[in-house]
Amino acid sequence: MKLTCVLTAALLTTACATPQPVPTGAAPTTAPVTPAATKLESDTPLKSLSGATATAPKGWYLSQRQSTFVLEDPDRELMLVLTENNAAEGQKAIAAAWKEVQPGFARKVENELKVPAKDGWDEILQLRYEVPSAESRFVVALARRKAAIWYVALIDGTLAAVDRRTAQAMTTINSLKVAGAEEESYAQKKAQPLTGERAEKFTAFLENALKAAQVPGAAIAVLQDGKTVYEKAFGVREVGKPGAVTPATLFMIGSTTKSLTSLLMARLVDEKKLTWDTPLVSLMPSFALADAEVTKKVLVKHTVCACTGLPRQDLEFLFEYANVTPEQRVASMRTMKPTTGFGETFQYSNTLVSTGGYAAALALGEKKQLGPMYDNAMQTRILGPLGMTSTTFDFKKVAQKEHATSHARNLERTYLPMPMSYEQNVEAVRPAGGAWSNVRDMARYVALELGNGTLDGKVLVSDENIKARRQPRVKITDKVHYGLGLFLENDHGVQVFGHGGNNMGFTSDLFFLPEHGVGVVLLTNAGNANAFRQAVKARLMELLFDGKEEAQQQLDFALEQTNVQYKKLLEKVRKTPDAAWLAKWVGRYEAEGLGAAEITQTQDGATFDAGEWKSALGQQPDTDGTQQLVLLSPPFAGLDIIPSESEGRPVLIIQAPQQTYTFKKVVAPRR
Repeated sequence: MKLTCVLTAALLTTACATPQPVPTGAAPTTAPVTPAATKLESDTPLKSLSGATATAPKGWYLSQRQSTFVLEDPDRELMLVLTENNAAEGQKAIAAAWKEVQPGFARKVENELKVPAKDGWDEILQLRYEVPSAESRFVVALARRKAAIWYVALIDGTLAAVDRRTAQAMTTINSLKVAGAEEESYAQKKAQPLTGERAEKFTAFLENALKAAQVPGAAIAVLQDGKTVYEKAFGVREVGKPGAVTPATLFMIGSTTKSLTSLLMARLVDEKKLTWDTPLVSLMPSFALADAEVTKKVLVKHTVCACTGLPRQDLEFLFEYANVTPEQRVASMRTMKPTTGFGETFQYSNTLVSTGGYAAALALGEKKQLGPMYDNAMQTRILGPLGMTSTTFDFKKVAQKEHATSHARNLERTYLPMPMSYEQNVEAVRPAGGAWSNVRDMARYVALELGNGTLDGKVLVSDENIKARRQPRVKITDKVHYGLGLFLENDHGVQVFGHGGNNMGFTSDLFFLPEHGVGVVLLTNAGNANAFRQAVKARLMELLFDGKEEAQQQLDFALEQTNVQYKKLLEKVRKTPDAAWLAKWVGRYEAEGLGAAEITQTQDGATFDAGEWKSALGQQPDTDGTQQLVLLSPPFAGLDIIPSESEGRPVLIIQAPQQTYTFKKVVAPRR
């Protein structure tokens, strides 16, 4: 599936879909350069003729024509336009905006979204445009109306630029201030007890939301004032089997593990085994990035701050992971380098977090392999002292206990169970997302956070160092920052800390409100169930603070639009590829970073086998008429694969926003 993300309620994200492929040799079309643009030396306030204000990011280029502001990223590969007009409707407002900055703009609309209005807006409309894969671009428009004025944001840039500058674009768009369009505030309210009618309403919402989102099973715990006041389990551990989820059921917690890894670091800082400012190479001399100077700059805190400018390179551990060791994953960082400056913008690197976790464990001086050493450090410093007796990184132990099966969707949007082995891609990067836990164990951890390092009357982590993790290290928007293994959010005027998580077949969330003594753990056995996760959080906040009831509407909209998007995709896909066309691409391939893969053709269709996992393979046309391959079944249903040629040899192209991987066909030796 192409990188087709939803700019909903002015929140731009490029992490909501599978990566878009692009043929090798395709030259990206750069955004138009404005000769009169000025490079900004600092974050710069903007003000339109109507009095609306926004903030442009430091380092970007700015040009202005009355109430139209044209921004280009530092590499001039991404254009962000903010403008306003009095058009009669959203489509006309967007068309007028394009005409002003790109008079010849003629892309077809691929998807039109009428987003439920919220936060004081009267109407919200988003248009996403058709872009052939060869262009490797992202083009979208967002129009929001207040009274008679439409406020329009246009984005046109390369996928790589959008990926590395998402946070800055989000900050700019979300910084727009218009009189009368304000978010509801809970700032002067006190969180109410989740008991009685509130608890009943929450349960009813959860039951309905689980059904609507088709999530097989979930468990949730809510803490207030140090006690678990709400604990429930829903659904089944595996689709098609009777075993029910219980509060003891183990789930993978994905990137929520990062908050535990940074907690381990805090504990070791207390023990004076290291400091937040210890150079990583002093703990792990083998650590190196592709840039030697940047390597020297990386401190312990930088491994968990998402602020170094290192981009994601997740496909490498999602494709090739059988028998790969943590040592090999750390060594792979020698090929990686930042694409933005230190502290410049938010970029998320799972491999760097895992390396930081292993380096912290090395500070204990044990002579073991990195994996067991990290496991032991977590057990002796965090899990054991917290009484988290069920939490583990050991898949063999999990298999012997009550655990949920992972599930991912196929193209028909049906959740299907997957083998546990599909999830073992995280074993070699487990400090970033490899823990298994249940809501009771995780409630112990949340209680520690709410106690600022104290649990059951014992100080396990100092107040200073547990709170050091909650300091903003890099901006995502004006209301969201990243700390050290934690997201920091101003949610309707309430300070919220936490970290969600996604494995291939699990989605989790953990957040806490220290000023209100509230903490929440949500675990599910459904991959990419982020709309459900976000709706649960929103509904709980509404109930705690007597807020407007918008969570159900937002969930319904998100699910409906996703289903429409996949329905359109299915209309184009041939589940059984044309045999004559496919014949050329059948065979074994190898790609640097992603390992080996094989395409086979059967009477019933075709299969893409990556070794560690495999998927049914279909055929689909791109917007320019060229033919592509597409994965039909879990774990990566919707992933595009571009067949192409290089030096007369068949190749398959898969592109993440900032990396391109080329599978070259293996030619069998002559006998």
